[in-house]
Amino acid sequence: MLSDILLALLVLGAGAFFAYRASPVAQAVLFGSAMLASGLLFLPGEQITGLVGAEGIGWLRRWAAHTPFDISQWTHFLIFAWLGLLLWLGRVDLRGWKAWAMVAVLAIAAELAQGLAPGRAPRLDDVVTNLVGGVTGLLLGSALGVLLASMLQRLRPRLGKQSDAER
Repeated sequence: MLSDILLALLVLGAGAFFAYRASPVAQAVLFGSAMLASGLLFLPGEQITGLVGAEGIGWLRRWAAHTPFDISQWTHFLIFAWLGLLLWLGRVDLRGWKAWAMVAVLAIAAELAQGLAPGRAPRLDDVVTNLVGGVTGLLLGSALGVLLASMLQRLRPRLGKQSDAER
């Protein structure tokens, strides 16, 4: 019972931290994503199977069989890639070394917190998968930011000419 309360407080704290200082839309996306990620990381496997369904799990297993990773590894990787991407795009104040440090802290903390969840146990290989996913998300966010900035820079002269013509 106490471990459930502690885990819930950790999840809510992480969600609130993610959403802090973000725009209202980013707050909703960041907080919601943190809650979804926590559910996937901390719910017992039977409950996730109940939510996804046996057919869905079977499909995921068949899909994962064609890759070097299992469903659990893909789940960890994708969760942290998504969180890393959102962290980079949604929390401008945490870009650079702070984002990298945050991904490292979250990757380790998520695994340690799994020790509080029933039917879950922390694993070192999951920490590595979390880190690789988080770094992938940060790199994608950075590349997307550069791409968007470049596109905006090219559009500015055109938009300036249109507003001059409208005057």
